[in-house]
Amino acid sequence: MYKSLSLIAMLLASSAINAAQSPLLSAKRVSSEGSPRLQALAINNNGDIWASGTKGQVVMSADNGQNWRDITVPDSEKLQFRDIWVGDNTVYLLAAGSGSDSRLYRSSDNGLNWDLQYTMKDPKGFINCFDFWDKDHGIVFGDTIDQQVFMLQTDDGGDSWQRIESAPIANDGGEGGFSASGSCVRVLGNNEAWLTTGATATARLLRTKDRGETWSSTPLPFPNSTTGGIFSAIPKSNWLFGGQMKPAIVSAWHKEDGHWQSISNVPLKGAIYGSDSFKKNIVVVNPDGVALSQDNGKSWQRISSQSYWVVEFDQHGVAWLAGPGSRISRLF
Repeated sequence: MYKSLSLIAMLLASSAINAAQSPLLSAKRVSSEGSPRLQALAINNNGDIWASGTKGQVVMSADNGQNWRDITVPDSEKLQFRDIWVGDNTVYLLAAGSGSDSRLYRSSDNGLNWDLQYTMKDPKGFINCFDFWDKDHGIVFGDTIDQQVFMLQTDDGGDSWQRIESAPIANDGGEGGFSASGSCVRVLGNNEAWLTTGATATARLLRTKDRGETWSSTPLPFPNSTTGGIFSAIPKSNWLFGGQMKPAIVSAWHKEDGHWQSISNVPLKGAIYGSDSFKKNIVVVNPDGVALSQDNGKSWQRISSQSYWVVEFDQHGVAWLAGPGSRISRLF
């Protein structure tokens, strides 16, 4: 009997330790039916958390997600803010949509006032996502226009946006990007950027190391369809994620020793929409849920079946997630 009690005590203690070590996903903004879907996150260097999405929705928290303030962007009720970037008092917003619904905004006073900096003139144009090396230098990626991958750049804080003439010629079939989470463009260091494509015969990683002057192209065998390709890149840890929406297929690739290797153990269905990493922790999200690896992708666990579209780590290793119904949660 004493041995049995001791065994039970050991099992309970082990369970308590495992529970304490398990990741905790906690809601910081509860979803509500009919609320806009949040598709982009950005975390300021002062710790403020920003999120944006459909129906012109922009929200900000200055107290670690305890309270959220709605940010008003004039005449944006019908826009889809699918990417956001913040640094100090500067905030950029990207609205994705057909033709003139694709726009770029900037605020220089932490969201109090906004300037419309760019509106797509081509009715067939569609911008997907962007990123910035700093508040003055940024890059935008959009779907193919005139057989060339569409890219813009600025070196004056968005006062002017110029098309990148050195952008690669598009693959056959209308090569484009996926504006699901704002992570189809990510910068690295002072000059590098990764852009991920799909919706064509061959998905590609497009990479520049000189802010768009020259480009390299790496084709990868992601699912080939109008709803398949590479959705999300993590250049700091050499990961690419995507797949196909219908039929539901997950694809993941990791670069080790100079070679890209396919990873097949991510426990979600359908294309991965958003991803991010911090040290050995990787979090990926899509409408099927959330998956976590704590050993740089060697093993994975599903930690939620709730739909999330975007994930971003802060500087302390806390992952923030957002998705339908204006839901925002934190992990760890």
